[in-house]
Amino acid sequence: MEKKKLYLLLAGLFMFRLIYGLCAEFWFADELQIYLIGLKSYTTGTWPFYGPDVVYTHTQIPGALQGLLVALPFYLWKLPELPTLILNVLSFSSLCMLAWYITKRVKGVPEWIVWILCMTTPWTLYYSTRVVNPSYVLVFSIPFFIAVLELLPIYTEKLIKPGLAYFIMGITTTFIMQLHMSWVLMVPYTLVAMAYTVKSTNKKAILFYLLGGLMGLLTLIPTWLHPDPMAGKVGENIVFNWSNFGNIVTILLRYLSFATYEVPYVLGDSHDKEVIFQSHYWMIPFIVFLLVIGFLQVGLLIIGFFIKTENEEWKKLRWLNICSYGLLFCSFFFSIKGPSSHTFYILLPLPMIYSFYCYEWLISKKAVALKVLRVVVYCGFFFHTGLAFYNFQHKSIYKDRPKVTDALDKMDYRVLGERRSDQLGYGY
Repeated sequence: MEKKKLYLLLAGLFMFRLIYGLCAEFWFADELQIYLIGLKSYTTGTWPFYGPDVVYTHTQIPGALQGLLVALPFYLWKLPELPTLILNVLSFSSLCMLAWYITKRVKGVPEWIVWILCMTTPWTLYYSTRVVNPSYVLVFSIPFFIAVLELLPIYTEKLIKPGLAYFIMGITTTFIMQLHMSWVLMVPYTLVAMAYTVKSTNKKAILFYLLGGLMGLLTLIPTWLHPDPMAGKVGENIVFNWSNFGNIVTILLRYLSFATYEVPYVLGDSHDKEVIFQSHYWMIPFIVFLLVIGFLQVGLLIIGFFIKTENEEWKKLRWLNICSYGLLFCSFFFSIKGPSSHTFYILLPLPMIYSFYCYEWLISKKAVALKVLRVVVYCGFFFHTGLAFYNFQHKSIYKDRPKVTDALDKMDYRVLGERRSDQLGYGY
């Protein structure tokens, strides 16, 4: 793909994602509380010792990273949209890394389709464009899993040196540790990568993991020095949950759906769907088409586990995805929360990369598949444009932007809302 065309495509994709993010949900409790963590830090001039709330046990995740990611932009400019802009710069950069990596590994899918699908599938738009903690998780999980793939014996030609890969893994792990409870899923991948490295002659590369981890811990150390005995009890979220046996199929479908057009989730609740169908009826053909495509994509990804192929890289990557699914299934036996997709959003890069091997195989067998992918991409833009317009009217910051502006002008976060920790008397 010519560089000029690629740059124009990327500029258009960034603007599309930014506008979509500005039109996205702002007032729902999860989004608002994450925004308030940073706003409180900025308006009070205090260090955000604790981050996102874990509502099931009235605790908070230790560490200042989440608060700083929202608060620091305000020191540049008191613009309510600035945290969203900075998030989109970060997530777009990370997704560029993912798309670049896929184009280097999968040659049978046109590059422009790789770039667009990585940037505009529902799960990479729903999160990573709005200010809420899973959005920031994706920023760091993409480089983590690319580093893992570079350390495992999957690819003969390496694109990242082992030392740099371990540094990336170390710093991203300690970053996500301050953003989301799902960071524990990173540990098995790290241990397996280290096990393969120990067998090699480059054992010293592992030391870079410690260096990266220590750098990522810098924003967590103040919390350790000034702990809150109530807020930091995140261990209470670990409980033995036998009911997970019934989720064996649900978890697989939700895991694979990260790489597909799963439109029901992003449409919202039943009320949102009803309003959209009544007031934005022109979207219905796109919704129905993408709904069918989403089911077919999941079917393709499942079939991809059984296809006979001489592509050793694809074989290894699908085994990695199967093992990841097994790890995910087992992990929910120890979770207080059921298998909602956002709880393991951290794993999105793995099914996303795997999906393009499946597309490559399908295109090689059926040339019409490429034409279908083109139609899917175009329909995706129309669908998300309509959804953004609906969200802009009903859910976005522009529903009551003066309230946010007033909070910044008066340097009083309470004008916008109250932190859960203020109500419950713990944490930050």
